[in-house]
Amino acid sequence: MFASGVNGWVDGVIGGWRLSTAIIAYTGFPQTTTGPGNNSQSMGTSRPNQYRPLKISHRTIDNWFGDDPSATPCLTAGVDNGVCAFGVPAPNTFGTARNGDLRGPGFLNADMSMFKDFHVLREHTVGFRFDAFNAFNIASYGNPNVGITDSSFGNISNQGGPTRSVERHLQLSANYRF
Repeated sequence: MFASGVNGWVDGVIGGWRLSTAIIAYTGFPQTTTGPGNNSQSMGTSRPNQYRPLKISHRTIDNWFGDDPSATPCLTAGVDNGVCAFGVPAPNTFGTARNGDLRGPGFLNADMSMFKDFHVLREHTVGFRFDAFNAFNIASYGNPNVGITDSSFGNISNQGGPTRSVERHLQLSANYRF
């Protein structure tokens, strides 16, 4: 179809290449906000109060929940300042935030391969392959800190672990079959 009028040698080099791809994509996993210590004296981690929906604007990896005033938690126990989305519950009470109330970052990765076999003599072939892992070099991040009393609340960049993706890797290979 393309370059159909070229000679046999050129067609042997540029024709017959195959392309393959594998794409993995998913949205962020649910994250549950946590409050300070064990406020209700029960088993497990305490949850904060949720006063209103969290408004996310101007998201960064340093502040995944954005710079809207609702993303700054109310740290005075049991007091709603009329702006914050989350706050510390009053002593000996359960927080009102539900399980899985926030979402972490999603994930996207595309791996691609291009390959071709050249017939040399009868059943002898030389195969060439080019692989690109994370071909578009898309950064996918780990989960943010969800502890409302932590100074790094909403932070992804200082979590001490790697991101969920790796940088682009390129690989060339050849094989001879006889």
